[in-house]
Amino acid sequence: MTTLVLTPLPAPLPSLDPLPPGARAVVADAAPGYPCRRCLRDAAPGETVILLSYDPFLGESPYRQPGPIYVHRETCAPASPAPADELPEHLPEQLTRRLLSVRAFDEDHLMRTAVVTPGVELARVAGELLDAPDTAYLHVHNAGPGCFAVRIDRA
Repeated sequence: MTTLVLTPLPAPLPSLDPLPPGARAVVADAAPGYPCRRCLRDAAPGETVILLSYDPFLGESPYRQPGPIYVHRETCAPASPAPADELPEHLPEQLTRRLLSVRAFDEDHLMRTAVVTPGVELARVAGELLDAPDTAYLHVHNAGPGCFAVRIDRA
């Protein structure tokens, strides 16, 4: 199986002080709460998250899709990552409990294929897509609302 590397926010996040135009502060009122894309965990009830537009692309592409994401108001970071060879079994729960759209891109940032999958199948699907020689990386989005979730690369 291909070893997976997760990158929560591949492109820089804009400053949140002051909030970017159009951004909104939201207080989580239930669990699971809003999915923070910086630390890859859902906000707990009472935590404040910022809803803002984000573009995960690191290169020019006709597939650029700025879209909504949530991040904690307070700075947060992913938990210590699991060793790369253990990652498929230790994907964040935030990813495994949602329906996901996994999009494969080549080195020219052109989409090669896309798959909608239950999050519990993410490691298998990501490994299969990254095994294709023309796939450089994956973007994962929540399938329903389309929010960017994470970038996945080969180790």
